[in-house]
Amino acid sequence: MKIKPIRIGRFLLTKMTASDGEKYHQLSDDEEVMKYVTGYALNREESDKMLSVMLAEHGDDTYLGRYFIEEVVTGELIGAAKLDQVGSEIEIGYRIQKAHWHKGIATEIAEGLIRFSRGTLNAKTVIAFVNIDNAPSIRVLEKAGMKNVQTIEDIDEVKYKFIHSTQPQSAIGKAFHGFFRWFNSKN
Repeated sequence: MKIKPIRIGRFLLTKMTASDGEKYHQLSDDEEVMKYVTGYALNREESDKMLSVMLAEHGDDTYLGRYFIEEVVTGELIGAAKLDQVGSEIEIGYRIQKAHWHKGIATEIAEGLIRFSRGTLNAKTVIAFVNIDNAPSIRVLEKAGMKNVQTIEDIDEVKYKFIHSTQPQSAIGKAFHGFFRWFNSKN
């Protein structure tokens, strides 16, 4: 089964393939864009290796995996997106080329990925991870209706886990979340 592209407003998300090395490198050769992905711009060999590893995670017959974000009318390459499964949750992600920053595109993509995850993938909980220093991406996730619920100290970074859930929070959960937000604002 070939996976159809995902339409999100004015953008089309097309699943990456092994023949997309040049296109993927266009998204990976900017140090600012890659700051919270690898910490540095990738050369072509590094970019090809990263693409190969990502493609090996999921086959062509699932919506899970990596996508190019392109403008529907012009076909211009805007960025990349991902849909992954983490336990019973669907993880979303996005990376936008610098020329398209500060235009609301990341928020539009995040909201669309949440809707798609709920409607097509039947996800009860959608998650995203973001480096604690990536203030623009944190704002995007908050605008998309996601809540910061956890700080995770990973091997090479500290990141927040954001969720968007259809399940109602208990009073204890709401109190914990409120305390967590207050605590993070003080530190």
